[in-house]
Amino acid sequence: ESIYRFVTEGAAQLREVCEVYLSREFLRMTPRRPSLKGQMRMNGAHLELVFEEAETPPQEILTIMEALARGRRYVRLKDGTFLDLTDMDEWQPLAENVTEAAAQEGLDTAGNVLRLRAYRAAYLTTLLEQLGIGVDSSVAEIRRRLEGEETELPPMPAGLSLRPYQAEGYRWLRQLDLLHMGGVLADDMGLGKTVQVIALLSAVQQPGEISLVVAPTSLVYNWQQEIRRFAPRLRTTVMTGTAAQRENTLRALQEEGGTDVLITSYPLIRRDIALMREMRFRFAVLDEAQHIKNATSLGASAAKQIQADTRFALTGTPMENGLGELWSIFDFVLPGYLLSYGSFMRKYQDGERLEELQGRIRPFLMRRLKKDVLDDLPEKLERVMTTAMTPEQEKVYQAARLRLRGRVERILGEKGLGRGRTEVLAAITELRQICCHPALVLPDYSGSSGKIDLLLDLLPGAVGHGHRLLLFSQFASMLRILRQQLEAEGYRVLYLDGETPPARRPELTEQFNAGVGDIFLISREAGGIGLNLTGADMVVHYDPWWNPAAEDQATDRAYRIGQTRNVEVIRLVTHDSIEEQVIELGQRKRALFDQLITPGATAVTSLGEADIRALFA
Repeated sequence: ESIYRFVTEGAAQLREVCEVYLSREFLRMTPRRPSLKGQMRMNGAHLELVFEEAETPPQEILTIMEALARGRRYVRLKDGTFLDLTDMDEWQPLAENVTEAAAQEGLDTAGNVLRLRAYRAAYLTTLLEQLGIGVDSSVAEIRRRLEGEETELPPMPAGLSLRPYQAEGYRWLRQLDLLHMGGVLADDMGLGKTVQVIALLSAVQQPGEISLVVAPTSLVYNWQQEIRRFAPRLRTTVMTGTAAQRENTLRALQEEGGTDVLITSYPLIRRDIALMREMRFRFAVLDEAQHIKNATSLGASAAKQIQADTRFALTGTPMENGLGELWSIFDFVLPGYLLSYGSFMRKYQDGERLEELQGRIRPFLMRRLKKDVLDDLPEKLERVMTTAMTPEQEKVYQAARLRLRGRVERILGEKGLGRGRTEVLAAITELRQICCHPALVLPDYSGSSGKIDLLLDLLPGAVGHGHRLLLFSQFASMLRILRQQLEAEGYRVLYLDGETPPARRPELTEQFNAGVGDIFLISREAGGIGLNLTGADMVVHYDPWWNPAAEDQATDRAYRIGQTRNVEVIRLVTHDSIEEQVIELGQRKRALFDQLITPGATAVTSLGEADIRALFA
């Protein structure tokens, strides 16, 4: 820094008081503007990015890029030459991506040639064109395909009839596979992501190849049924049994084959990954991929060890609470594409570069909304019904709020939200449970609940007019109270929670859709995904949460393809309670999702200490 300042400023200042003579060696140190040129081309399955600078050795091109990426004013080369990098801000985005790629994928021996994975073509091409740097025709073709401009679309598999948007999704998946790239199919819940993947498996998979589907435990048999329905020629195997039995199954598949699609669950992939990572799959598909949103979880780590030619993730909610969840899913489908976790969060967490991030993920994330692609879907009517607490319920709530507010303040003061998050969540949950029914936290409570009273007022008119209901709650204990009270009132009730065996779930679904029961009580966590319950035309959310995506997923058990009646969605909210603030926070969460995944509002940050304190105010 001192030398640079002397060369650029000090010598000039000396001229003001004396004559200055400059040697040739000194003149060579006078900063000059670099003249960078480049080109991107294909070499086999890889991209090659070539940079040149008129007077700079090839081995030092990356040094220039690193300096540009960091926004430095100059760079000093090994021979002592200074390059002036001021007024080169337009190069910074490209330089950042080049240095990131170099750190992950390395330089070849020529020094100025970066060999990159082909999935970088779409985003880098845009940056290169902005700087007037050319790309060859093969790179341009990859970009056209990723942006859906390729005219020679692969044919549909024989015997499978898809809706137009589903056919588009199938061709998008097929195109990515042809380019040896993965992607995230993030269609709105209920649009048939499963059948689009089954179409791909049916069209592409060859005899002797095995594909892997990882799904929530509750959906493994649903996948088997859907494959039998839409692609009966594909043989399926569901992973079940003891550890020894599963090991025998995997060994037999490795040695003898015998199946086309292996279906397992997230809990089992964690236990079986030591054996499964020895296998090579044609496709690896994660259903409800938000299960790996926590990048540090054992499930995410196991899923990312799967060896497959092409990886796809299916999820209607690729981001529920924060950008780190999106990174984790992309780290499965395109490892390394969104940098390391730390680099990604430092770059994008503050929300100032979301447009740049959107540009990076757009070619590899497809999302369609029901309102945009289903003209024949009936209307969805949504309303919030607010009720006051009963007097005895309010006494319990206010006492608990005052007690818990002091506890939360101590936790935040002593531990902070990071280390005290579990205890804070427990306090929030207690208030939410009291809003549902004080008996959830006070077993001896004998009074009523404002919400149950409201529900019992609502149901006679709804059921009496022929409506059939799905009633969701996050709390299984609340569902059990509701079941007992509703059956005592004479309603026909079906029930599903986390203890319901997976094989029993399809039976309950078929019974309800066939007309059995007036009300289906469902745990949101256990039954908020994967079920097709178009036999219902009314959905009641008994307790709100600040993740609106979870509520949307639950609603779409009824509001999906096959629904012929208007669907009414009712959210029950307790007045002057934590629940009203939970709904407000949920809208802020939705804003971040809309900003990045679909065009929408301004980005927001995650829940912070101020939000927590407001809940107890």
